[in-house]
Amino acid sequence: MSAKVKFYMFPGSNSVYTGRLMLEHKGIEYKTVKLPPGPHAFIMLGLGFETMGVPALKVDGRRVQGTRSISRFLDQMVPGARPLFPADPGLRKQVEDAERWGEEFQNATRRIFYVGAKRDRKAFASVMTPERALPMRVFLRVGRPLILRLASGAHRASDDAVREDLELLPERLDQIDRWIEQGLLNGPRLNAADFQIAPNISALLRCDDLARLITGRPAAALARRVAPDYPGHLGPVFPRELLAGQQPGTDPPGSGGALESALRAAGVDDARIETIVSRVETIVRPSG
Repeated sequence: MSAKVKFYMFPGSNSVYTGRLMLEHKGIEYKTVKLPPGPHAFIMLGLGFETMGVPALKVDGRRVQGTRSISRFLDQMVPGARPLFPADPGLRKQVEDAERWGEEFQNATRRIFYVGAKRDRKAFASVMTPERALPMRVFLRVGRPLILRLASGAHRASDDAVREDLELLPERLDQIDRWIEQGLLNGPRLNAADFQIAPNISALLRCDDLARLITGRPAAALARRVAPDYPGHLGPVFPRELLAGQQPGTDPPGSGGALESALRAAGVDDARIETIVSRVETIVRPSG
């Protein structure tokens, strides 16, 4: 391919992960331009982009920003290779609607992480620093409070907003499972909605408080297939009364996020973790 593609990003971003997955799905070679989170906003404007956001592409002088714009641009750029949208107009609309829905799910996942990372000091570094050189890791550790404050303001990541996101999480997971059952997601051919939604499920599986709500669901299988290498870990930071679908003291002993975290720390792969946790929950779940 003759076009020179630059991919502007910073590691640890759910939307950047979506953009990268789509580029790789389409088989497009690209040059990664890693930016520091926070200052990236001003850099993007200085580079002539319309907004401060990543992911973004620059292709032979043309600038494209945002996952939904990128998905459409990539299909135009390489129309014959592994399309992100079906040719049938009715099916395409369903994928577009699910992709748009997934963007809000992405925003909810971001808010949960930002609020949680203020409580778990190790979480931010575990997500943002794995792909970084030492100087940038030092910058991110020192700048963590300011970056979290700026990001929380930009994405409305308040305690009240996250309370609502946590309350809505079981409903959102049920919607994902229904789409999988219908074949709209996790079908033989992955589409733009798969790539929009799956990284956020993977991110939530790295949260001790939330993993038990997802493990064993069809949504977890989608995440494992599409986005298995999401980095990081968010410890148990949310009060039990805030956790959607849970009541204080109802966790089965030995199940859920704590067990999953222990298995992951021991080096057990995600597929095996899901099997183990599902079996434990079956054993300790009250009958009737």
